[in-house]
Amino acid sequence: MSLKKAYLYLVSVISLIIAVVGAIMLLNLALRTWIFPKADFDYYYGGPCMTSKAPTPDGRTVPCTTEEEEKFKKDAEDRKSAQKQRDAAQALAMIIVATPVWLYHWKMARKEV
Repeated sequence: MSLKKAYLYLVSVISLIIAVVGAIMLLNLALRTWIFPKADFDYYYGGPCMTSKAPTPDGRTVPCTTEEEEKFKKDAEDRKSAQKQRDAAQALAMIIVATPVWLYHWKMARKEV
């Protein structure tokens, strides 16, 4: 096997793996979004609502108002949505870049046979 052929097959394998990982990421995102929506929920106690108010002199925290709780929930949903968009963009970029690289190198390697 020539060095050129080894290079072509190596790049083909690496780009195919990257494309597969991107496809897996997209499938995971789709499953979490439409089939298993509860997979994105964080079921843990976050403690008292974080406010800009200082604790009372006796050290107790001041409970959040309804408006602050709603803002906290909205911010959490916005962060979750932004993370999903980042994941989708990364997976699509991996697929869009890796697929043509794989196709080109695979065809070149097969020509060498």
